[in-house]
Amino acid sequence: MVKTTDADLSKMTQKDWDTMKEIESIEQKTLSLLDTIKTGDIKAIHKHIEIDFLPTVQKHNTERNIANEVRDFIKNANGEFTNLDVDRELNIPDKRYRSKLLNLIEKEGKIEKVSGGHGRWRKVNKVRHLMKWWEATGQLSDIKLPLGIHEQCQIYGHTMIGVAGDGGVGKSAFCLNAATINYGIFGEKIDYILCAEMGPVRYHKRLEKGEVDTDEFRKYVDVFEYRGGYLYDMIRPDRLTIIDYITPNFDAIWKIGETLEKINDRIGEGVVVVAMQKKQGMDFGYGGDFTNMVPSVSIALNDGLAKITKAKEYDDEKVSDPKGKIMLFRIRKGFHFDTLDQWHHKSDMDNVPKTPDPWGIRRA
Repeated sequence: MVKTTDADLSKMTQKDWDTMKEIESIEQKTLSLLDTIKTGDIKAIHKHIEIDFLPTVQKHNTERNIANEVRDFIKNANGEFTNLDVDRELNIPDKRYRSKLLNLIEKEGKIEKVSGGHGRWRKVNKVRHLMKWWEATGQLSDIKLPLGIHEQCQIYGHTMIGVAGDGGVGKSAFCLNAATINYGIFGEKIDYILCAEMGPVRYHKRLEKGEVDTDEFRKYVDVFEYRGGYLYDMIRPDRLTIIDYITPNFDAIWKIGETLEKINDRIGEGVVVVAMQKKQGMDFGYGGDFTNMVPSVSIALNDGLAKITKAKEYDDEKVSDPKGKIMLFRIRKGFHFDTLDQWHHKSDMDNVPKTPDPWGIRRA
């Protein structure tokens, strides 16, 4: 067996590797030929030399540099990759050579193994982005939210707002309402990403039911249908993006949190409203606490009851801590919200002024 060091390996071309393999093969074929010679059978010896030994000592002239090709593949890789990805992309003839190269590049600290399967890797990203916090203006966003949530929470640029609700309680209504009360925000059209089961006909009918001027809506809002793939690839920075709504993959429900992180990475100085499905009576969407880690503001919608479950920033001279505050509401004409009381903590319920309750949904 021919031995190679890491220094040798990094300089080897495919021609060098082929030569090394030829030497190893010749060693094996020579031992086999010696065994045949010991038999004294001249015909068998000639046959062995012509058919087996001589073709083995022929050399290849390939100048392909596999090491450079593998390094270029890793340089352009996005996220995780596998041995099979490398082999398929580069058509590497010798898998042992590929394994040695990847192990060498791992020692250099450029890649590392990923748990959860043999032959899985990720590129180590050592790029650091300096935050120029001293250049930030600290200006609040002009965004408005249904139920006056923007008056309870301070919302700056680069903010995610999570809206969790079970079936039929107002997730899409919240998203449509948010779109119609924020025309022209950030000087860009609103990106409305429709992930729910609502098709074009139902979406159009919903707007008509809400008595929306559809020509004006088209002027200020672009509606996109999500048809699979990575949702965060659809995000454009520095604008209001509304996602209606994320449905859980129950085989990998924890990935919702990862999706939210990658969406947040792409919003720039914009704001994204993300609606999510949740279990009835729960505060957070499917995925639990993972869905509440990234948003700066989180709202839970139940049947006629809204709750602020997270509010990172608020003006304590104007409002008390919004977290845990509740409000009763009614949805009218598809996506218009009527309030039945004010934002309040449950302990203050007796002191909250009540509005008329013609629908009889007020909770005791």
